Amino acid sequence: MPRFDYLGPCPTPMMEGEPTLIDLFSGCGGLALGMHEAGFHTVLANELHPDPASTYVHNICPEQPDNMLVGPIQRQLSGVRLERWLSEIDFDVDCIAGGPPCQGFSMAGRGDPEDPRNLLFKEYLRVVGKVRPKTVIFENVPGFANRYGLGLRERLHRYLQNKDYEVVSGVLKASDYGVPQLRKRFIALGVRKDVLNGQKLSLPESNFSSKRQQKELTCEAVIGDLDTYAQRGGYGSGTVLGEWEYMTRAKGPFQREMRRISGRGERGTTWNTMIPNHTPKVAERMRQIIRGRSDFTGTELESAKLSQRPLPRDSPPNITIVSIPDDYVHYNESLPRTLSVRECARFQTFPDHFHFLGKRTSGGKYRRVDVPQYTQVGNAIPPRLAKSFGEVLSQILHS
Repeated sequence: MPRFDYLGPCPTPMMEGEPTLIDLFSGCGGLALGMHEAGFHTVLANELHPDPASTYVHNICPEQPDNMLVGPIQRQLSGVRLERWLSEIDFDVDCIAGGPPCQGFSMAGRGDPEDPRNLLFKEYLRVVGKVRPKTVIFENVPGFANRYGLGLRERLHRYLQNKDYEVVSGVLKASDYGVPQLRKRFIALGVRKDVLNGQKLSLPESNFSSKRQQKELTCEAVIGDLDTYAQRGGYGSGTVLGEWEYMTRAKGPFQREMRRISGRGERGTTWNTMIPNHTPKVAERMRQIIRGRSDFTGTELESAKLSQRPLPRDSPPNITIVSIPDDYVHYNESLPRTLSVRECARFQTFPDHFHFLGKRTSGGKYRRVDVPQYTQVGNAIPPRLAKSFGEVLSQILHS
């Protein structure tokens, strides 16, 4: 289990030459997974809530659970504790990466300039200033760059430049890096000038053309192999935790990549596949949504839920995966439904061997205290996107 009370001992040695990563505001591990695929190794991580922290340890550092510290960054990575940790290690930290909570800047939420979480990026900078890693990654919503006129982007650049880092930043479109969503993220990369040594620092170049997106990132290409629920009993089938056999072979490059470890054949397994047990009324309403109807006012199908949209089978989805599971309707008209956690994870490019722990979902007053699987997925940085900027920094470090 991850630690709650104190800074763990010096982490176990890495493979020789493997760049080291400190992961702040780590969530369930989307950024770390992408960074690991780019060659990095987590030596320290911090996450406020035990639910995503448990998912992180289960998938990212199962053999070194003490590398995860659960609780407020102000306490778990206080100046005294960081000093002690730094005195015990015998390597330079290659990268600090982090995406401080962004609800106050997000265009998807209410947005609040007084939200105390908006200032957690100062904690990120404090840790960077104390550790002085060779490289840094700062990630947030696009609104971070200019919302409320707080000049946060300029403050971020100025702080890092004063610490002798070269910095580049911008807003990246996740679909340009193979993520089947509209999601955009503000990314800043920094490299210490003595490490950069005259090399050019730039944001990663797009590696998915529009043509490739249209071919490889359609909804059916992304999640079509998972749609076997009719053969399993329909609504309410699937698993929250535990194995679920595919019944189909992986088709196309996206599915084959997602199932590279979990199994590309019919007997491969994954987790987190349960779909809701919709009532006949809800199912019929979603069937009509798939057929193009949007106004149910004054009919027996009228609902307080106003924002549901159908996924297109044969084109890339015009969506952004968020923490609310019922925003989108699966394209299967014979079994209309909202998405499973695993299907949402596919749109975020989490591979099928990455298993989410905790409750599947929660509601009411528990939304304030739980971070269930859907929320963990929706809050994560897509691993494919994280891998792209991890590769930029890995190349600089190895040259």
